[in-house]
Amino acid sequence: MSMLRAATAVAAMFIGAIAAFLGIVLMFSALKSGSIQLTYGTDQHTVSETAWRATDAMRYWRLFGLLGVAPVIAGTIAARWGWGAINR
Repeated sequence: MSMLRAATAVAAMFIGAIAAFLGIVLMFSALKSGSIQLTYGTDQHTVSETAWRATDAMRYWRLFGLLGVAPVIAGTIAARWGWGAINR
């Protein structure tokens, strides 16, 4: 195995594990509080928004899927690929 392939596999495991962990944290936090808070933009153009499960359910569940479930799935796939590549 070349060093580049090994480094790529280790990076995939590391970054995938972080993504999966952060997705799980967001999911538990969102389910417990019933809201997802977003802030984006820079300096004077900063936008803050909160999606509440009770009042804006469609936006809440969309963000839950995109910011919680998707990183867990993608991170798990990346980490398992890296683990498999290292163990060959």
